[in-house]
Amino acid sequence: MRILLLLMVAVMAATSYSSAQQIKIAGAVMDSVSKKSIEFATVGLLKGGKIIEGTTSDTNGKFSFANIEIGKYSLQISVLGYTTKTVENIDVSKDRNTDVGSIALSLNERKLDEVTVTEQKSLFEERSDRMVYNAEKDISIKGGDATDVLKKIPSIAVDIEGNVQLRGSSNIKVLINNKPSSIVARSVSDALKQIPADIIKQVEVITSPSAKYDAEGTAGIINIITKKNSLQGTNGSISPNFGQWNNWQNAAINHRMKSVSISANGGFSDWKNKRNMTLLRSFENENVTSDQKQTQWINGKGKNFYGNLNVDWDIDSLNRIGAGLNYYNGINTNAFDINFRETSLGNTNQFFQRDMKRTYDWNGSTINLDYTRLFKKPKKELTLLMMYSFEDEDSDYWSNLMNEGNSIYYREKSYNLSGNKEGTIQLDFTNPLDSINTLEMGSKAIFRGISSDYRISSAADGSSNFIDIPSLADIFDYSQQVASAYIVYSRTPKNKWGINLGARYEHTFIQANFLNQTTAFSNTYGNFIPNISLSRSFKKEQQVRFSYSQRIQRPQFFYLNPYINQADSKNQYGGNPYLKPELTHSLEANYSVSIKQTSLNASFFLRQTNNAIEGVNSVDTSGVMLQLFKNVAQNSAYGVNLSANTKITKQWSVNGSLNLFYNVLESAELKTRNEDWMYRINLNSTIDLGKGFKAQLFGFYNSAKVNLQGTYGAFGFYNMVIQKEILNKKGSIGVGYDNPFNRKISWRNEFYGDNFQQMQDVSMFRRGWRINLKYEFGKMNNNQRQKKKINNDDKKSGEGN
Repeated sequence: MRILLLLMVAVMAATSYSSAQQIKIAGAVMDSVSKKSIEFATVGLLKGGKIIEGTTSDTNGKFSFANIEIGKYSLQISVLGYTTKTVENIDVSKDRNTDVGSIALSLNERKLDEVTVTEQKSLFEERSDRMVYNAEKDISIKGGDATDVLKKIPSIAVDIEGNVQLRGSSNIKVLINNKPSSIVARSVSDALKQIPADIIKQVEVITSPSAKYDAEGTAGIINIITKKNSLQGTNGSISPNFGQWNNWQNAAINHRMKSVSISANGGFSDWKNKRNMTLLRSFENENVTSDQKQTQWINGKGKNFYGNLNVDWDIDSLNRIGAGLNYYNGINTNAFDINFRETSLGNTNQFFQRDMKRTYDWNGSTINLDYTRLFKKPKKELTLLMMYSFEDEDSDYWSNLMNEGNSIYYREKSYNLSGNKEGTIQLDFTNPLDSINTLEMGSKAIFRGISSDYRISSAADGSSNFIDIPSLADIFDYSQQVASAYIVYSRTPKNKWGINLGARYEHTFIQANFLNQTTAFSNTYGNFIPNISLSRSFKKEQQVRFSYSQRIQRPQFFYLNPYINQADSKNQYGGNPYLKPELTHSLEANYSVSIKQTSLNASFFLRQTNNAIEGVNSVDTSGVMLQLFKNVAQNSAYGVNLSANTKITKQWSVNGSLNLFYNVLESAELKTRNEDWMYRINLNSTIDLGKGFKAQLFGFYNSAKVNLQGTYGAFGFYNMVIQKEILNKKGSIGVGYDNPFNRKISWRNEFYGDNFQQMQDVSMFRRGWRINLKYEFGKMNNNQRQKKKINNDDKKSGEGN
């Protein structure tokens, strides 16, 4: 409450300040021929040849700058399709407003297809509140999926299975075009594998989100922005990609008219993988030590389809409606060939061979409806978003147990039918108090429903006569509602300290029911989430930023589902419906500088998560390991992220990064503590060979990382790509090779408990070729006016399994 009062005082002070300082520069922008107003023109205010402030013209072409100091200024006006114009020698005197009148812009007569774009964005950009990776500039990711994109980002680690961590934490929030996705909510790793790298334009990494964003995602937010086209006409692209381990076929088409735009894209992928694993486990039972050895050969394959359709309609200059439909469907299967042997005191206690197949089949859709209301005052807007998503996921397995003579003596099969439905209503209002002070506020309601119906049956005699096991069956229904509201005040003066101060309150309601005798339960809790960020720019393109934020992480379906997956009878896992949310405190200091062709960035961070959710392993008296999720730990991490981008020559650019941090996991309940240093090194080099040829080399290395009961092993990855532009740059051909000098990527995982210790050696076959093709077609012209962008920031986090 005290923070809210301070926030209101700050807003009132900012308002009274803007009322007291009335000196301003105003004007209007119009077409030199038609004399009509030009809206959304970019207007820069310059002093001494440097831009000190910027704004855009409103729907009547008008613009203004408030709180102007006495002195001489100039204006620079630009808009797509017009020649940029500069107005010099604007003299601002004391207590007198300055009106520069109407500024006429002339049309740029050059045709769009004759314009050669020479601007080259850096692969990485540091902004005041986030780091941006320009994926469209990276040729080495073509033909891959979103996991290949995220591997390039300094603070992000992606393991071989596609699981993502941000600065050592897997509790992240992933948005796609600032919007939620039901497939992301179910599993981040599965979602990323279904997004082709070719359609990704940028990835934004926000480690200290403001109160405007949902509080979920303790480590921060990853926002994946796909490619769009803001010009009129009909255009599109076709991109077939082939590889030893993955084939991606993509297509996109856009049609834009004066007030309506329609875009659609879709694709199909089929993938395969191959890996082997050796597990060695020792466990004690009544002072007798038994040793287990299990070898696995796993062959995986899958097919996935996705499609998107979006329609935007500008009703008039102040009102806009948008609608979107996203659909995906996939079936993915892993076949296991397992050999298991257990010995005790030199004798074989148990032996079996297991032939098993595990399948995941899912499909779902997300429907969005957006409304934006603009105002004559620039950057003032009201947005309303409504979203509904639903998903069905069927997972099943069957297995045969055989003796050393390959005779089947036991069969088992299981299915788990699950569904996930979610509805969201969100309202946001942005009100610029003046050119440097802004007030934002909003509210949101989220309604989620989850269900899981699972059954297990067996045939003990090895026949086809399967009998259900009632004790291993249940129907689980889980509902969650979240109501939230936020207020954010920001002040962004030039060459002075800027501030972003916000507060968010979220209230959660939970209800869970079971079909069997398990007692139903309900829960409700509230979270007050403050955040503050200070930033300032200095001479020689230097910038510093300090921030503090709180985040929460609600357990999602993968963690909550009580279904025990015992496809591998000696290695089982399941969820815990009684989990509570995590709460994280995060501090960050960031410094960035640009020196000629080189940019450097250093981020120092400290993060502490209380009530942390960890997978806890235990081994019973028969040697079966069971992993369940529990709120049993405190997870702390502190470290530094260093990154640099430079141009060695005009044609050769290099960027690299080091993420170094110390991680401490401690559980008073389990009387366990595990800690160690961890690091990740990235290196990326691109060279323009001329005549349309480009080459790129990329590699990274992840050190071993600690968990509550052991460590996950270290591994590295590298690839090289050569690309050639063809057909007057409308097409391209790329050839790449992953891990050319290593057939497999191998690592070791280790786990320890009160009565067991285990080593797991894993090898995945990753050496392989890829061929990437792309062709762009269609015409465009530049009469389209700029459109306001709707941001929907809701997304419930999930984690890959």
